[in-house]
Amino acid sequence: MKRRTFIAGVGGSSIGASALIGSGAFSRIESQRRVKIEVAEDPHAYLGLDGCPDSPNSSYTNIDESGHLEVEMSPENENADNDLGEGVNSDSRTWFDNVFQICNQGKTEICVWIGDDDDWPRVDDDAFDEDYSDYDGDRRVDFYLGDNDDRSIVGAENAYPIAVGECVCIGIKTNTKGLEEGDQLLDVFDDEIVIHADEECPEDVPGEARGETAWALKRDTEADENRLNSLQNINRWGWYVPYVESDGTSETPILADLIAGAGRNDLDAGEDVADVEISDDGETLSIDIDIDADWTLENSEVFAGTLEGLEATRAAPGQFPFRSNSFDADSYEIPLEDIDGALEVIAIHADVTTEE
Repeated sequence: MKRRTFIAGVGGSSIGASALIGSGAFSRIESQRRVKIEVAEDPHAYLGLDGCPDSPNSSYTNIDESGHLEVEMSPENENADNDLGEGVNSDSRTWFDNVFQICNQGKTEICVWIGDDDDWPRVDDDAFDEDYSDYDGDRRVDFYLGDNDDRSIVGAENAYPIAVGECVCIGIKTNTKGLEEGDQLLDVFDDEIVIHADEECPEDVPGEARGETAWALKRDTEADENRLNSLQNINRWGWYVPYVESDGTSETPILADLIAGAGRNDLDAGEDVADVEISDDGETLSIDIDIDADWTLENSEVFAGTLEGLEATRAAPGQFPFRSNSFDADSYEIPLEDIDGALEVIAIHADVTTEE
């Protein structure tokens, strides 16, 4: 079984464990061996689950007495350093960035997503006298990458690849429009959600949008050059672009390609989906992403600075300083004075989709 399913609790429920069973190609064989399978606490398991490091919102998480991760946004939360809060606001939308992290501590790259369900609680405008048409159909609870609430990981179609040794933090968004004090947002699932981890990404659904992670690769650069996973602390596939700031008297753009779906830096598995042009005039760094007609640029983010600064981000989603929630997804005009340290490297990450 390549699929591994884990149950995470929201509101006090916990995570269950699963064993892995492999089958070979022999028709029959008998070979007696000692096998020891030990259950680890969630932070140390092959699929590591823990609070997001250095995030104040990790206080909503807890490792229970069985070593299982809990996410608690209720009066039962014992980690709060005060007793002022007892839950999310009623009739509101609330965002909690970087609450818990998922780490790939196995041997191969995996895709992770949170299982969807037809019964997933959503806002139903028809159920209320007040007008909630702006929110009709919105999930009561959504899970997203880092601080990018546009990048849900609910549903197999939103699966996200995690390289070996890599961690990604997950945020939580709630919508309580029409609800009152004491209502539970995920009680239909007994306050449990399912986290899927699979070494094979889900197959694309015919006729629906296919999503891919993409990174910029400097044109005429080999796939094994400038790899993110050649840097310290970074295990993610992708590339960075070495950059030398101009003297301000001329603009000679660097050309790059935005490569989607090239897991493990395998260009044969990826696709060139956009032309990227990078330049500066001595005052402003300009980045233009010209996406191909068959693809849609959903969001993007840019790192610009020193190599050490890039390593410090771990190239994790939402950790780059310049993101499309402040710029157009396909165009960046970054004042050089806003860049922390010398401008030595640029890394461009994007989420793109296409119709099958």
